[in-house]
Amino acid sequence: MVVYPVTYDVPVGNTQVTSSAGDQNLNVSATQQVTAEAGEALYYQIVSPVAVTVSIYERRSPDSGRVLVKEFQGAAFTSSITPAAKSLEFVFSVQESNSSGTLKFTLSDRPIAPGVSP
Repeated sequence: MVVYPVTYDVPVGNTQVTSSAGDQNLNVSATQQVTAEAGEALYYQIVSPVAVTVSIYERRSPDSGRVLVKEFQGAAFTSSITPAAKSLEFVFSVQESNSSGTLKFTLSDRPIAPGVSP
């Protein structure tokens, strides 16, 4: 059982290099797997120093693939999701080349006051 609220520091980054083959975009997506109660609201807040794309997936069973349920872009979000499955996966990808930082990712079983981008 998770004791809420819980906050994670998630490093994110994207680097672009030039080679004889052309520009190479090295984007590594950070992933946070979350156990949730199906049918119960889960509140989350993301505050990032750089613009990110956040994708939320449900995994309905250990053998099934993941299903995209929500996706958004920006630097600060406060929202909620009521999952149909017990397993969620949050994927964070930086939008701009040559940018990086550490975002704050907070989960709670209660509503969270909106955050402010640093």
